[in-house]
Amino acid sequence: MTPALKEVFIKELLANRISLAGFHSLLAAVNEQDLSLIIQRIYDLNDTQVRKIAALGPLMAKIDAVKNSQRNGKFLSKIKGGFRKNASNKVILVEGDSWFNYPILLSDVIDWIGMEKNMAVYSLASGGDWLLNMLSARRYVEQLSTMHPDVFIISGGGNDLVGSNRIAAMVDPKGESDEFINSPWAQGVMRKSKTEFDPHKFNRGLKFLSKDFFALLMFFQLQYYNLFNGILTSGTGNPANGKFPNIKIITQGYDYVIPSRKLGFGFKPWRWYRPFARMFLGHGSWLKTPLDLRGISDSNTQEDIMYSMIYLFNEMMIETGQFFKEIVGYDCVFHIDSRGAIGRHGWTDELHPLPENFRKVGKVFIDCINGVPSTNGLVYEVPPSIEKI
Repeated sequence: MTPALKEVFIKELLANRISLAGFHSLLAAVNEQDLSLIIQRIYDLNDTQVRKIAALGPLMAKIDAVKNSQRNGKFLSKIKGGFRKNASNKVILVEGDSWFNYPILLSDVIDWIGMEKNMAVYSLASGGDWLLNMLSARRYVEQLSTMHPDVFIISGGGNDLVGSNRIAAMVDPKGESDEFINSPWAQGVMRKSKTEFDPHKFNRGLKFLSKDFFALLMFFQLQYYNLFNGILTSGTGNPANGKFPNIKIITQGYDYVIPSRKLGFGFKPWRWYRPFARMFLGHGSWLKTPLDLRGISDSNTQEDIMYSMIYLFNEMMIETGQFFKEIVGYDCVFHIDSRGAIGRHGWTDELHPLPENFRKVGKVFIDCINGVPSTNGLVYEVPPSIEKI
């Protein structure tokens, strides 16, 4: 692809008017420099500014490091004990955000996976980390090369969207957006793969999604495609060139988060940690405050917006896995679908489930790692909550 044609496609992506053929051409052609320029143009910032707002704070980095140190100490103990002599045991490398490293003394998804006797987990996950940082730092590259893990698990994108009030730039406060209808890419990614899909809630939320949200979602797919292509084909598009031919990659896409500033004080002393976590971690600042800033203050409307965003994010992740099944020729990129699994009252704060719901999600990861067949191909669905969103 010529530089001029690539620039045409990038401009069309940023305007949310790129054709499916153009986007697929761009998938195979973008490099790290292109990705850096795209995110700067989506955020209307230069590279230094983007890196600054995406950077982990010193305190958060230290807390993350403590948890990872404990996990990785257990990993090394298992390895030294002859773990890899048993072919049924699984070595797992994890990169991700706070769904994989929740920064207080509560169990998250990866904690539950690490408790399995046949799983040794090495974690690079950091609460609050952006997908942008994960891919640019490339810490996983060295660990992939030295460990040759059986499984690579990644969670990322949530903080890129909600960090630093970015979500305020992703909405149309008038609720008159037609960006979904006019986007060939968005129409293509929408497959209604979830049985509990609520079309009324989804369509109400769509009216508030700006072109920048769809550009960011396409950017996420470019990033994930670039990452998985590097692991599975060494960036060539040819699986014969891949260094990790048998690796299983597992992604996840969050559940329908609920904007709120409520601190959670109540008559459940066994959940003493909830108000503490909400006060310490910025509950309300990720979702509700940015939407309020744009004049979108109705709670039902806020929930509809998040419903449509999360739904489309999961659809994008599922499609990315399907791309690589076609490229590699076998199932290699799986998705854990948590939509509808947490329920209205199943959250510690705006973005993170209660420990028992992290455990619920973790069990589905464990099934996927162990090769328990899925009823939905590459997608493993977390059982739905009995509550209604």
